[in-house]
Amino acid sequence: MTKEEFLYEISEKIVGLLGLDFQPNQWPDMERRVIAAANDLKLNTSVDAIYEWLSKSQLTTIELNTISSHLTINETYFFRETTALELFTHIIVPSLINERRGKNERIKIWSAGCSSGEEPYTLAMILNEHFPELANWDVTILATDISPNAIQKALHGEYTDWSFRNTDNNIKNKYFTATAKNWKISSKLKKMISFSYLNLSKNSYPSSVTNTEQVDVIFCRNVMMYFTPQIIKEVSARFKDSLVENGWFITSQVELNDDYFSNFERVNYQNGIFYQKANKPKEPLRLKQNIQSSVVRTLTTKEKPKRELVSTLTKKVVPVSEIRVQPAPISPETYFQRGEYKNCIECCLKNISQGGLNIKLFTVLIKSYANLGMFHDCQKELSRIINSNEATADMYYIYASLLNEQNDLTLTELNLKKAIYLNHNHILSHLMLGDIFMKTNKRNLAIKHYENIIRITTDINENEIVPQSDGLTVGRIKELSESIIRKL
Repeated sequence: MTKEEFLYEISEKIVGLLGLDFQPNQWPDMERRVIAAANDLKLNTSVDAIYEWLSKSQLTTIELNTISSHLTINETYFFRETTALELFTHIIVPSLINERRGKNERIKIWSAGCSSGEEPYTLAMILNEHFPELANWDVTILATDISPNAIQKALHGEYTDWSFRNTDNNIKNKYFTATAKNWKISSKLKKMISFSYLNLSKNSYPSSVTNTEQVDVIFCRNVMMYFTPQIIKEVSARFKDSLVENGWFITSQVELNDDYFSNFERVNYQNGIFYQKANKPKEPLRLKQNIQSSVVRTLTTKEKPKRELVSTLTKKVVPVSEIRVQPAPISPETYFQRGEYKNCIECCLKNISQGGLNIKLFTVLIKSYANLGMFHDCQKELSRIINSNEATADMYYIYASLLNEQNDLTLTELNLKKAIYLNHNHILSHLMLGDIFMKTNKRNLAIKHYENIIRITTDINENEIVPQSDGLTVGRIKELSESIIRKL
């Protein structure tokens, strides 16, 4: 066989072993990785020898672990994709507590494809920070991955500053201890999580053996983009079987695909799309009015001690209670954090009318409308604002995201094109347009936008965070685009 034929056969063997999908344009990278794995195992590194090795009837555990560690990418960080964590914190867990309090006080969460542990540790921090009642419940956080090296790193629990790029310093200092160079996770959080090996492409779940039955929430984010379409459908079906009725399946916002996940109910929440195992559609989700803290902010702050002011003229001590101070105006962001969405909308519109339009204001305005279920009013008002002011590409993209949730593909496409007109290199607008053209069977147009992303990101640092992406890196979006092109 030629070298290309060997590489094709090797890629097919990898699909069978791990479910990972390497297309011809990725074969050079695949070749480097399998050679590195063969080197670690002291094996012959020629492509024909590697093919013979992978063709064995059964690889040993050490062999399988070594090749999976080399072929998978473990790049993640704490508190990734805020919208998913907000749903978990403000909707999913409170509803489980209200439903099961005094009855079946148990919750089971599965982080599938947990990588080096940042995701399950994030979930543990959220539960510990926001729900002290659960200390007396039977709470399971199962974390699985195909890479034993990643699991070992998670068990060790030591992380560099790069893993904390979306983490509040108060949380970091509360749950981690500084080492010589890094940060070590607290033993309390370690005890909350059970780490184990699991190959999602294999039929080993749901099962009591792998503890993957009767799960309430499955997080599987930035994992299935590496699988073949057929394996994605099989994983989706097994996830559904693993969940309890009304259980939740949370995938990354860049992996959404109704063809793969049509066996779940589609739920819109805070400009994000999630999936639920339910027999009937749910009402639009809204944040509870009494929720004031963000996911990564602690629930309480220390009360400042009372002070006395001294007059510079008389030196007389004047009690603070006698000083009349005009209260500071409440910001739209504060109203939003309090769940006072009507006040937030009113405040936003007032600021905008006075020439105060900016991306932060525009974002909380959209989210407030959405949380009140006022989609028609939202579209009408935002359309007026965005077309009568100096709108940015980011604003057109955010507006398009709302329209896309309402399945208004025509207006979504129009606003994404406006965003790209203002900024030809607007990565997320190209990504969403590619998704729309895939849905409408315009394959060539979809490929064009995914290729644009690859072109745009070629000279950008892969670790750079893409604005408005909930923490996705340039490298991750580039990988996703390459993966989608391979499957079209």
